[in-house]
Amino acid sequence: MKINRIDTPFPVISIDNFIPSEALVRAASESFNDVDDWVKYSGDDNQVQLCSKLGRENIPPSALLVLDYITTNFDPNKVFGLTDNAFPDTSHYGGGMMITPNSNNEGGYLGMHVDATTHGLHNNWKREYSAILCLSEEYDSSFDLRIHNGKEHGTIPYKFNTLNVFKCSNNSWHGLPEITKGMNRKTLGVMYWSIMTEEDKKTAIKARFNNDLEFK
Repeated sequence: MKINRIDTPFPVISIDNFIPSEALVRAASESFNDVDDWVKYSGDDNQVQLCSKLGRENIPPSALLVLDYITTNFDPNKVFGLTDNAFPDTSHYGGGMMITPNSNNEGGYLGMHVDATTHGLHNNWKREYSAILCLSEEYDSSFDLRIHNGKEHGTIPYKFNTLNVFKCSNNSWHGLPEITKGMNRKTLGVMYWSIMTEEDKKTAIKARFNNDLEFK
């Protein structure tokens, strides 16, 4: 596995060929066709996104195998060299299966945003890392994740079977421009959390969008 790291605009690790079996990654990608009941984030002007319902029972077996491989074999505390004592949420709250769709001209996109600090089901859990595995073999430059810290911008390239992981903070802005070709951007996501301190609680934020940050 090849590991790449950038630190600007915020720390990101990318690991190529993360899952040893590409056949399993393809099976996980194809399993998106077996999900009928998606959570749709398309009711506002900030995103057109789909994600799987919360709970392992709502994720097909091949996709669940991939997610379990990530939680078992990736430790962000070691890779980033930090002492966050982060742990994965195996119920996949905020992660699981995710699609930015455009195969039927849905106009999938994700506005520039930061994620909520606090877990929706555990109010003493703090979001530390977001780990996203790229599943689609087809590619367009609009699949690349745009990132921003409020002053500087960057890009996380989208590549089949690459695990992209970034450190979450109140300034880890990220988003996607509208998908420009008739295809779907598919990913599997694992969120890593820590136990909040009293100081963490003072700076906790809700998810928010910032339309003033440009996509580059």
